[in-house]
Amino acid sequence: MAENYKHENGKATIFKNKYKDSENKPDFKGSGTTMDGKEVEIAGWLGKTQAGDPKISLKMSEPYVKPGDAKPSGNNSSDMDDLFN
Repeated sequence: MAENYKHENGKATIFKNKYKDSENKPDFKGSGTTMDGKEVEIAGWLGKTQAGDPKISLKMSEPYVKPGDAKPSGNNSSDMDDLFN
């Protein structure tokens, strides 16, 4: 999805993982928003139940942030000093 796209709460989109090169990597990847508005990344693996029925196992995680791209937490002491000066 485009980086600036935000899903409505409780909705997500997954796509076939075109970079899958090992069994450990997910068959599907995507993103979504939880019911309370938190953005998540989603990974999905195709599999079968014990009865042999097809299934997709999903994992949700916090969005990946490249090292060096981390946003400031806003809890910087100099920011706090500015509040009181």
